[in-house]
Amino acid sequence: MAQYWSNIFMLLLRALIFAPQALLHGFQCPISCSCSFSEWFVKCSNASLSSLPSGIPHTTVELDLQFNQFNSLREDTFPDLLELSTLYLGNSQVRQIEPGAFQGVRNLYHLYLDNCLLEEIPGGVFENLTNLAFLHLEHNCIAYISPGAFSSLKRLSSLDLSYNRLTELSDQALRGLEQLRQLHLSTNLIANLSARALPGKLRTLYLDQNQLDKVPGTIRTSTTLSTLHLSGNHISQLTSLSFGRKLRSLKQLFLDNLDLKKIATLAFKRLRRLEVLSLRNNSLESLPSLESLKYLSILYLTGNKWQCDCNLIWLRTWQKKAMRKERSLVECGSPKALQGQLLVNTELQKLTCPPFQIDSAFNSSANTALKTTIPPNERLLPQATTAQTTTAATFTTLITSRIISTARTSTQNNYHVLEKYDPCLPNHISSIHTQEKGDTALVVTWSSSGDHDQFEVRCKSAVDEQILRVTGGLTEMEFHHLQPGTEYRICIIPQNDNLLKCVAPTAQQCTSGHTRTHPVPQHRSLALGIGVTASILALMALPLFAFYRQRFQQIQFRRYYDEDSPSFQCQGIPQSKLTTEPVYETL
Repeated sequence: MAQYWSNIFMLLLRALIFAPQALLHGFQCPISCSCSFSEWFVKCSNASLSSLPSGIPHTTVELDLQFNQFNSLREDTFPDLLELSTLYLGNSQVRQIEPGAFQGVRNLYHLYLDNCLLEEIPGGVFENLTNLAFLHLEHNCIAYISPGAFSSLKRLSSLDLSYNRLTELSDQALRGLEQLRQLHLSTNLIANLSARALPGKLRTLYLDQNQLDKVPGTIRTSTTLSTLHLSGNHISQLTSLSFGRKLRSLKQLFLDNLDLKKIATLAFKRLRRLEVLSLRNNSLESLPSLESLKYLSILYLTGNKWQCDCNLIWLRTWQKKAMRKERSLVECGSPKALQGQLLVNTELQKLTCPPFQIDSAFNSSANTALKTTIPPNERLLPQATTAQTTTAATFTTLITSRIISTARTSTQNNYHVLEKYDPCLPNHISSIHTQEKGDTALVVTWSSSGDHDQFEVRCKSAVDEQILRVTGGLTEMEFHHLQPGTEYRICIIPQNDNLLKCVAPTAQQCTSGHTRTHPVPQHRSLALGIGVTASILALMALPLFAFYRQRFQQIQFRRYYDEDSPSFQCQGIPQSKLTTEPVYETL
């Protein structure tokens, strides 16, 4: 492209320099033609020409011969026009091209042979066009390409063969096109591509509107392919092998109007750099998750038969979060209760498996049954106090069960009824873990699927309960001021404006956690041990002390009443005698 604009710039420069000189020399434009910038741009279209008019200047840069009547291009059709860079021959009824026809215009950069009557491309036709970058052969009748017919086009960047009659592409058909970046094969009859049909540096490939029944194997090995068009073929399913791991450069993939019915879970997993995916006008009811495609920004999904159930929750979430991304409108084709609704506006609790169902005929019977069978004390009052009002979830279950029972009894038909859904959304919570933090705190973490950015976390023991809210999509929180050494039941409940209150969380969204028991300090344990030991010793010493005290009293009594003195008066006994009595020896 840079070379193209460089050529244009040089042409304009030369025109400004040499055009005045040509006018001074009395230049005359060929008959039936018109010229611009003197002899540089010659236009001879719609002139009923069957051969090249005489007088074409050798310095012509662009020659327009469209809408004429050239039956064939012979070897001597073009004289030496070495400055010619663009040649238009479209709509000129060319049926045959002989080898060497372009020998005199070997510096061509653009060649247009579109909308002609060509049936084949024989070898040697483009032998001398070594500078050609763009070749247009669309809207012909080409059914066969000779091996190596383009081998001399070493600098060809774009080849357009769309709207022809090709049934296959052999290994040798595009041999030698080492610089080819764009290949247009739209609207042919191609049912097969050989294993080596595509050039190694191809960036863009158009294979739409052909007869393919699967993704060709040669595409799966193209490491440079960036854009692929396969729309309008007969590919009814995509397997996990449809797109190989070597397609690491693919950014745009178009799969419209394929009558596509099934896509395998891993069909697009290897397309890591995919940015644009189009699946319009197929027969798809579901779509595997594309959340692994981090670069995906545009997704076209209109014109399918989407079944809005739990398998499309990821898509609803993706659409909600795709603020700058292209949001393709996904309209529910089934179940009947959701038919015609946009997926992005569908209440989350209605995306159930099996699909959400409610029959209109059932509604009328149910309404009648509701009025006649529910006792007055169980009906919902407009202004009920907190003490008299049943919780929303319990009331809904009660009403639903009574409606189902009454409707079946009265109509004797198997109507589809409102599928039970759990407002606690347990299937959206997984991998709940708790970790103690000190003896009065617990850390809780979990994983969540869906578009929930708010959670209610309940922490309950036998004696107390804490309920906290987490917002902003966080999946971790801490509970403080808990009882040490206590077991708690922790439950995670997703919050949504459309949900009823969760009354009984399931085991899937709950787990248990234990707080740490108070540790006993080491110095307190030692003091306690010493105290206990001292108490035991004191208790053991108490009877001994009592015993010896009693014995001591008996010995003292004998000392005073066994004296040899005839009288019981002791006042006159000297102190020294008391200390020398025999009783003390016995003692």
